[in-house]
Amino acid sequence: MPSFIPLQAAYHELDALYELDEDGAALIDVLFEALSDDAQMLARLCQPDDHYTYTPPFEIKRFAAMQRLGKNIYTLKVRDVQGGLLPYRVLMGYHAQIDTYFVLAVLPREIAYDKTDPNFRRVMERYEQAGIPTYPH
Repeated sequence: MPSFIPLQAAYHELDALYELDEDGAALIDVLFEALSDDAQMLARLCQPDDHYTYTPPFEIKRFAAMQRLGKNIYTLKVRDVQGGLLPYRVLMGYHAQIDTYFVLAVLPREIAYDKTDPNFRRVMERYEQAGIPTYPH
């Protein structure tokens, strides 16, 4: 059965986001709880798709630049109640051998894709700490 595990550091980022954008942080928090309890969705979560009917709605996509480096990282984009994308990205690593998704970070959109940002380097450290393999590419 698949697992969904937000790392403690990602929870700290989510807590900090509550100070800036309570509504956005709450939607992300609700999504984490929903996914944790939804084995059916987790079974297909690594397939890029738009889940507009999920509560809250979200999109999942491969982080192509990281996938090319053998890092099994996905971006999760949460939608607000009007259907617009939040200005934050959840970066998740997927460990296929143990069927586990690890939430690595909750970052502002512009940082989430900037591989030179120090926050992004911490995401790579978290990926390694979670024990997710680097896959052949």
